[in-house]
Amino acid sequence: MSLSEKPTKAFMLSLIAGILILINAASLAAAATWFPWIIPTLPGSSGNDTTILYSVAAVGLICGVLVLYVAIMLRGNPAMGRALGIILLVFSILSVITGGGFIIGFILGIIGGASVLSRKPSLPTTEPARAVHYER
Repeated sequence: MSLSEKPTKAFMLSLIAGILILINAASLAAAATWFPWIIPTLPGSSGNDTTILYSVAAVGLICGVLVLYVAIMLRGNPAMGRALGIILLVFSILSVITGGGFIIGFILGIIGGASVLSRKPSLPTTEPARAVHYER
């Protein structure tokens, strides 16, 4: 498969989105460990429960890893583009729970997934049929 047939734009967007989502989730986990009072709480709650913050950070880490994995799979196997685009959209949307990669990762993941889904697969080129002449 030539380079022009691979979804390079979608690969780059989803790769950057996955990295941003991972960085956002890791910074949330670090903030939950060392600065739990920085993260806003719901009105009426007594404070931040670090278990909940760690759970939210774990969801973000899982989403970031899966977005990165899908980006790499997309580069390696563009024939699975439709399924990978749907997975990319789902996990980019789920990343909003943790901040969506500073929101930029969420937006890039949505754009990357949409561009994968909007691609038209290229048909394999074949040579035209030739008439075969047999001599007697």
